[in-house]
Amino acid sequence: MMTVPDAGPTSDDSVLVSIAAGPMVTPVLGRIIGVFAARAELSLDRLNDAVLIGDAIAGSGALHQSAERVQVSIEASHRRLDMRVGPLVDGGGERLLHASDIPGIGEVLSRLADDVRVRPTDDGDFLHLALIEP
Repeated sequence: MMTVPDAGPTSDDSVLVSIAAGPMVTPVLGRIIGVFAARAELSLDRLNDAVLIGDAIAGSGALHQSAERVQVSIEASHRRLDMRVGPLVDGGGERLLHASDIPGIGEVLSRLADDVRVRPTDDGDFLHLALIEP
């Protein structure tokens, strides 16, 4: 089940998605990220990168969430897509990055995103990812 919690004012270019951990996370998150990547006017290659990032988050994000849900805020602006995953358990941001590691390739999230940051807060870790197209 997907819910969009009341997180204050939003625009057509941003959303906070909260999806119950389970088999629907990957298809739902991938489609939502794809819509916002298109709104950001990313190229088809970068849109595919965004969907792959969503797949990586969906594949192991629930293991590092502080609740039984995968929560991602997404914001689209001109040629830029920002995603914030969390709150995660303490250390969950780094573990989520390491979970995307493929031998011989490296951490998929770090390779696909142009900006990757883990921000610890009192509520837990947040993983920030941005795709930026020149």
